[in-house]
Amino acid sequence: MHRDIKTVLIIHKADHEQVRGMAWTVADWLAARGITVLLRENVPDAPTAVVPVGTVVTGPPQLALILGGDGTMLSAARQRAADGIPFFGINLGRVGFMTSAGPDNWREVLADILEHGFIEARRIMIEVSVIRGSETVYTTTALNDAVISRGAMARLAAFKVTLGDADVCTLRADGVVVSTPTGSTAYCVSAGGPLIYPGLDVLCVVPICPFLSDFKPVVVPADSPVRLALSAPETNMYLTCDGQELFPLDDNDVVVVRKSTRSLKLAKRAKDSYFGRLRLKGFINKP
Repeated sequence: MHRDIKTVLIIHKADHEQVRGMAWTVADWLAARGITVLLRENVPDAPTAVVPVGTVVTGPPQLALILGGDGTMLSAARQRAADGIPFFGINLGRVGFMTSAGPDNWREVLADILEHGFIEARRIMIEVSVIRGSETVYTTTALNDAVISRGAMARLAAFKVTLGDADVCTLRADGVVVSTPTGSTAYCVSAGGPLIYPGLDVLCVVPICPFLSDFKPVVVPADSPVRLALSAPETNMYLTCDGQELFPLDDNDVVVVRKSTRSLKLAKRAKDSYFGRLRLKGFINKP
């Protein structure tokens, strides 16, 4: 349990006046309770404000508050804006599954954290690469998922699927989702994949609208790379990571997804429940 919170980093959604104003409100509230606040927008190389003004910051923050929605959380994680600092999300977006407070209860929640501390939880991330011939032409890191999907043309794609060292099958489908446990509540479950307990070191491979195939969503150890080799010509496919980064694929590209050496730390209150959050967001019914 982390209790000694002296400095807090606030990262807020970019180009949004309402969220920016909310960030300053939270910063002033924390400063009134003796907390030094570093405040910045969620864009690369954004300047950082210090609250109270003129405070000398002598060490790294113990907590990062992310103001926005799940998209802001995903973007901040990928940009390495706060590597090694536990994230705690305040939802000012829509679903906000990764966030733990909202505009109506953030004071109560933060007061509880300042008094009782938080528990640190780790979430795996994935490294996604595109190999074209013998060259790696694209690499990125994602927290939720990597999705290969078709473009404007409604045409099936074909993928040679390799999981770890095993050549599994050639799959014909509209696309494929490779998801982390954190991303299992996103495109993964919408495409027919399972909900995966977030602390597990696994990946899930989910076909999108497979054609004449018995290939079902499969969960594999995160240490087993997932290799998807495109084998159908002129399919106009794209790779999307975390729903935010887009890369066009050529006909014979190979997409490799493996567990990243990076991971995300999340701050949780002791009373937080994964299954309670699933119920709150409508994924499961109340018992």
